[in-house]
Amino acid sequence: MASRSILQWIIWALLFPRKSVRPARERRTPVKKLFVFFSVLALTLGILTPQFAQDAPNSTPKPDQARHALAIGLLRAINTIEVGEVQQYGSYASWKTLVTHQQEYLRNWFARFNPQESGMRFPDSPEVLPGWNLRLNVHANGQGYDVLLEDLTDKDHGYAALSDERGIIRECNWLQ
Repeated sequence: MASRSILQWIIWALLFPRKSVRPARERRTPVKKLFVFFSVLALTLGILTPQFAQDAPNSTPKPDQARHALAIGLLRAINTIEVGEVQQYGSYASWKTLVTHQQEYLRNWFARFNPQESGMRFPDSPEVLPGWNLRLNVHANGQGYDVLLEDLTDKDHGYAALSDERGIIRECNWLQ
C-alpha cells in the first residue's frame, strides 16, 4: 500500500470512503461516487495529456537524411558482423576480412537497404559505398575496433558517423 501514488489514494478515497456517521441524506450514493470518480479522471487526463502529446515536426526533412540513415545502417551491420567475428574467431576483424567472411550477409544487407544498386560488391577500397569513406581500425591485440564512415559529398558540414566495439554509434560534423 505504501507504493500507491497520490492519484490512486484520491480515487480510492472517493470510491471507498470510510464508514462515517453521516446522516443518510449526506451519504454518497453509487451514482455520486461514479460521478466524482469520472470527474477526477477527466480532470487528471486533461492535465496530463498535453505533456505527452506529440508536436508536428516544425521543419522539413533534411535532404541528406536518407544518406545518413544508410550510413548508420551500415555501421549497425558492421557492429553485428564484428560480434560474430569475435565470438567465432576470438578477435575483431579488418574490413577485408569481414568482406571475405561475411560477403553474403553484406550483399543481402545492401540489397535490402539500397535496392537500386543491389548488384554492387563491397570493394576493399576505403569508398565502400558511393560517396562514403570507411576507416575500420582493429586494435593491435584484436580485442577492439574503431570505425569511421565519412560523407565525402558533404563539403559544408563534414558529416561522419562512428562506432566502436561497444556498439555505440555517434554522429558528428566538423567544427567551424
